[in-house]
Amino acid sequence: MAYFDEFPDILLPSFVDGRNSSSDFVKSKNLFKRAKIRDDFFSTATVFDLYSIVGDDRPDNVAKKLYDDSNLDWVVLLSNNIINIRDEWPMSQYDLDRYLDNKYSQEQLSEIHHYETKEVKTDFGMLLLQQGLWVDANYTFRFTDEDEVKSLSGANILTSVSTYQYEVQKNDDKRNIYALRSNYLDTVFTDMREIMTYTNSSQYIDTRTKKGSNLRILSFR
Repeated sequence: MAYFDEFPDILLPSFVDGRNSSSDFVKSKNLFKRAKIRDDFFSTATVFDLYSIVGDDRPDNVAKKLYDDSNLDWVVLLSNNIINIRDEWPMSQYDLDRYLDNKYSQEQLSEIHHYETKEVKTDFGMLLLQQGLWVDANYTFRFTDEDEVKSLSGANILTSVSTYQYEVQKNDDKRNIYALRSNYLDTVFTDMREIMTYTNSSQYIDTRTKKGSNLRILSFR
């Protein structure tokens, strides 16, 4: 099922010599409708699997791998509340390189963007400090070991992250997404058809079609 297959139609007056025609109508898809995955799915751990986007895979490539149907790219996107693919989907290496070249100079890419903590554990393996916390260059970690107050700072506790490393990691973080399990697809399809069905109203023609003026299209939801 392709995303727009189930979108209902809307009949709008056509324009003749710059004026609305009262008798001629143009059929269009009501693109103001929006599909969604039911809210209770997102609170149920067994509905989704974790998935890592590989290389330059697009949503349609991922849908092909998960569901053997590239037309279900919209399921991949809705499962992760992705609206703007350009900003919310990982860039290809080529696009990432172009983005960085346009945004930064080579000197800026090599500059330190921020500092992150290293992991600190006791001799018995108890975690004292989590790895990857953003801190400033003067951060000092103090802890008590056998009734003695100790401290760690500088290279003993910090890792510098360059602007280039930060941008690459930010892009890679987008590769970790949720994949709807295939046995829930039929439920999503049923919900999709229900959302895209019109109910009776003054503009109602049938469950798949409404008639209205150009000014009222925004109300057809």
